[in-house]
Amino acid sequence: MTDLTRDAIQTRLQACTSKEATFKELVSLSKQLERLTDADKTEENRVKGCESAVWLIEHQDNGVCTFQADSDAKLMRGVLMVILSLVNGHSKAELQQRDLVAELSQFNLSSYLTSSRTNGVLSVLKKVQN
Repeated sequence: MTDLTRDAIQTRLQACTSKEATFKELVSLSKQLERLTDADKTEENRVKGCESAVWLIEHQDNGVCTFQADSDAKLMRGVLMVILSLVNGHSKAELQQRDLVAELSQFNLSSYLTSSRTNGVLSVLKKVQN
């Protein structure tokens, strides 16, 4: 993943003045998400409940979590960049105490999250916190 911080991503998305501009920004973000290898796209790493195929891998180093994620859908990869900006670099205990749904809502992505895509995002957040 690139070095885009939560604040940088939030600023970029909040600067968008239309739904189309936000869509383009999410697609731009999706291009910066490091893709997983085919070997990483296992059933064990797949997030269940997502409209598109989504994979999530957790790494821990001295109690600090870092996640890698990928999807077969560009828009979802952009959303995953937002999620990773929220969760990478925190301990599991910190992540479990946070309201990630509320934090994600600050990015104003609701118009892009259909009900089935919202279920997928919630599944990603749940997997991050467990």
